[in-house]
Amino acid sequence: MPNFNQGPRRRGHDEYHTPPGPPSPPARARSHRIALAVGLALMLDVSSGVAGGETESGVDPFRTENALKRMVPGLTDPLGYDCATPARELTFAAAVDLALCANPQARTAWAQAHQQAAVLGQADSAWVPQVTIDGSQQRQFGGEHVDNNGNTVSTAVNTTDAAVSLSWVIYDFGGRTGRIESAHRLLDAAASTASSVVQQTVRSVVQAYYGAVAGDASVEAARSTADISKHSLEIARALQTGGVGTVGDVLQAQTAYEQASLALVQAVAAARTAQGTLAVALGRPADLSFRLAPDPVPAEAPSLGSHMSALMREAMRQRPDLAAARYQRDAAEANIGVARSAGLPIVSLSAQHHYTRQTDVQTQSYNEVGVSVTWPIFTGFNVNYGVRQAESALHVSEENLRQVELNVSQDVWGGYYNLESAIEQLGGTTELLRTAEENEKVSIGRYQAGVGSIVDVLTAQAALSAAREARIAAELGWNVARAQLAYALGRLSSAAPLAVEQSLPQ
Repeated sequence: MPNFNQGPRRRGHDEYHTPPGPPSPPARARSHRIALAVGLALMLDVSSGVAGGETESGVDPFRTENALKRMVPGLTDPLGYDCATPARELTFAAAVDLALCANPQARTAWAQAHQQAAVLGQADSAWVPQVTIDGSQQRQFGGEHVDNNGNTVSTAVNTTDAAVSLSWVIYDFGGRTGRIESAHRLLDAAASTASSVVQQTVRSVVQAYYGAVAGDASVEAARSTADISKHSLEIARALQTGGVGTVGDVLQAQTAYEQASLALVQAVAAARTAQGTLAVALGRPADLSFRLAPDPVPAEAPSLGSHMSALMREAMRQRPDLAAARYQRDAAEANIGVARSAGLPIVSLSAQHHYTRQTDVQTQSYNEVGVSVTWPIFTGFNVNYGVRQAESALHVSEENLRQVELNVSQDVWGGYYNLESAIEQLGGTTELLRTAEENEKVSIGRYQAGVGSIVDVLTAQAALSAAREARIAAELGWNVARAQLAYALGRLSSAAPLAVEQSLPQ
């Protein structure tokens, strides 16, 4: 933001203790006091936000907050809202809404966007003049002194001094417009960054929410495995009592049961950890527990039907972090013009109204108007190095943009094939779990009938336990892979793109 050349400043006017002075036109003195009071009231009126375009923090005449809202259509700014925690079961959509409202990272991104909107307002303020009011009231007494006529007097001297000053940069060879353009682009970048953080937050909620769902499912699977192992142990003991089984069968069944019990303890601990991770992702303390109500996962999911090239083009258009990198590059380009303008003239208009009243001295009231030109002829090569620094910053932003483009292409590529693999695993584990459950039932029946061995039973039970964990992992991987691809494409601004009935990508 350019510095205004305000010219010499005078002490202001305080009318509360205006002393009696020599006869002067009372109407004129009163008019000066009224003018100063009105001017001060106008300045206080503007600064207190009575003018149009109000925000919570005051006046916004340049509508920078409205500009920010236009840059993030469809997104809700959480600042100033009460983020209520759902009292009942927590669905995935409710978890996303809570995280977008209460997650500190998401709120920080929005706060930074508002901060940049204020920076744009500061840059825009360079188009309007700067007006200041200064005043003072002095009283000299307590001894003899020489007055303005050369006489030695001992009377008190009261002085009232006031000034209203205006300073306005008329032209600065692109410095002002360059700073405004840079601030505009940085606001665009901040808004895009907020949008990107929103999508990152949704992706984190997917991982935490379905991680907690998987943790609960693992506890149920481990409990079921422990119950089956206990049932097998009871059968082995019954067969030994009847003279059909052996002590070795009982010991093997006992070992399998103890292992299953230990696995259950571990699963419970992992589930509690996942619950804490979810609570923190939602912007709540880790000790706050939720009762989850996830959507059912289909036994099989449709295969992907989009072409990779189409997905790449979509990501290049929609990814907000890529848009932020482009805007940062544009801001760096505008800063080059700002750096060059530092070595060019600045033309300013200044105006002042002075009022001075002193005991035994004629009241002075006059105006000054002037035009000034400031031209830095030699700055010790500071301007040259400033331009060089701005050009280097542009090169840095261009390379950063290129890196973000590469990252986006890698996200789309990896996300596509990860989801393709997750879809295949989802279908494969459905059949795996079905056959493992049938195998476990058959092995138990054969063992009870005396035609099977305890080894067959334990092997079938281990296979069933592994199949259940594989199914849980497949469901978790499918949900996370869908979120990863939606994020890679720039779609993940809410829970809607992850509705189970929708295929992804579309």
